[in-house]
Amino acid sequence: MKICMVNTFFPPWRGGAETYVRNLAKQLVKLGHEVEVFCTSNPELPGSYVIEGIKVNRLNALAWVYAVPITPRLPLELAKAEADIIHANFPNPYNASIASLNSLLRDIPSILTWHNDLPPVTLIANVIVYIHDNLLAPLYLRNFKRIISTSEPYAKSSKLLQKYRDRVAIIPNGVDTERFNPKRDGSQINSRYNLEESKVILFVGALTRWHRYKGLDVLIKAFHEIQDRIKDARLLIVGDGDLRPEYQASCSTIESKVIFAGNVNDDELPNYYAASDLLVLPSIDRSEGFGLTLLEANATGKPVVASNVGGIPSVVTHGVNGLLVPPHDEKTLAKTIINLMKNEDRLLEMGLEGRRIAEAHDWKHIARKTEELYDEALEDK
Repeated sequence: MKICMVNTFFPPWRGGAETYVRNLAKQLVKLGHEVEVFCTSNPELPGSYVIEGIKVNRLNALAWVYAVPITPRLPLELAKAEADIIHANFPNPYNASIASLNSLLRDIPSILTWHNDLPPVTLIANVIVYIHDNLLAPLYLRNFKRIISTSEPYAKSSKLLQKYRDRVAIIPNGVDTERFNPKRDGSQINSRYNLEESKVILFVGALTRWHRYKGLDVLIKAFHEIQDRIKDARLLIVGDGDLRPEYQASCSTIESKVIFAGNVNDDELPNYYAASDLLVLPSIDRSEGFGLTLLEANATGKPVVASNVGGIPSVVTHGVNGLLVPPHDEKTLAKTIINLMKNEDRLLEMGLEGRRIAEAHDWKHIARKTEELYDEALEDK
């Protein structure tokens, strides 16, 4: 099968959708399919590359709208590509629209993975989201044979997805359980940041205004109390973006206990999980469609503490592989983390359960489920 995938970016750009596309495409190639990806070139140069058996076409972006890069050559390049099926990824209305139109004009079945609704992070964004959801989305969504939602709770809570629920299929995100595993060695990371005798709380996520919903500010507020109660606690933050100075300023009185590691190399990322005691994802609203870092932490044998919002409850079973807390509640978040970090046996038990859950989400299983969905779409044609 010849599969054309369309996404905003491709690694080394870090993001949930980028991780999804890379790993899914890699597994589909292993299953014997030809996979071609179309994306914006950032942070690499434009051009065509072969990466892990995947043909990656990096296109130049000439403009950005609502943090979405506009690649003028995408319609032409996608129209020339040989494809049995087109698989686009949202949230990127431009890419979804182009994929939908190409599917319609060429009579090629198309699939859309709905990672999350557009986040209304500002007043202007609210207006854009309203226009998109009520005027633009109905025009392109009707052409997709299937819409993948990565979690049942998110599919049920999305007003847009509910309008197309007869086409929605639930296929969760996956994780590379070989790359992220309990045998990873975090000693170099601990040594680099002098964490050998510390209790390490890890946060992994972009620090941009479009990712404010990740709730890092809530975690920082909670950490002020945590470090009062657990003197050897340290907060290790992996990720970068335009909000970093703001977050650093909020840590001025505890800066010796907070580490901003910036963006880290993909090869090193699993070692950051290994160096931690637990991961925290304090997302503040339903813009968090899944929370891939939760699976990565679990695969490394680490428990998680996360907000009970969006698609997170589909990943975290409270009291099993982690703990769920209310969003926007730094007091409860602090108390939950403190109690968990003081209970070594519970940390270990939840980490073991997390690994078991992560193994069931290995990308090879997710790829086969996606392959079955492609077959359904082709049969519908």
